[in-house]
Amino acid sequence: MPRAVFAALAMLAFNLGLGFAQEASADRQPSPIATSTGSSLAPAATEDFAAEGTLLELANQRRREAGAPPLRMDASLSNAARAHARLMVERQQLSHQFDGEASLMPRLLEVGLNVDRAGENVAFNASAEKAFEALMQSPPHRRNLLDPTYNSAGFAAFWSNGRLYVVQDFAHRLPAISPASLP
Repeated sequence: MPRAVFAALAMLAFNLGLGFAQEASADRQPSPIATSTGSSLAPAATEDFAAEGTLLELANQRRREAGAPPLRMDASLSNAARAHARLMVERQQLSHQFDGEASLMPRLLEVGLNVDRAGENVAFNASAEKAFEALMQSPPHRRNLLDPTYNSAGFAAFWSNGRLYVVQDFAHRLPAISPASLP
């Protein structure tokens, strides 16, 4: 079976209601990640910030074509996506939830998100563009990418063993409520 077909079939989609976000800066340098096991057998991985930007650009281009508003990168969502991507790299597999890991809602709440809706796409492929196209070919992933109610996103992209592992977390960010804004 061709690698791209396998990756498309292996991807999972996940939709939930949940958590909050802040703006993220795109001017960061790639950094190697350490695995939680600290094992010398764990795969080396490097975060690819350029790929994350490419994934956002491609998503917003397709959203424009579909009449959906653009996504804004969110620091808290990106942190949640990165933490999950590190686990995928460490285990060299795709999953929305590993044994001992919280599901998407608690992960987003843990990083302080205030949203009423969220979804997640996971994939691996030979490039950001190929991962994006594989996600667009999968109806549940396409729905997440084009959902007009999502206004915030956090993407993570890590290279390991010739594969680009991608996590895309999407959310509908709620406005902050302060005592001064209450009637």
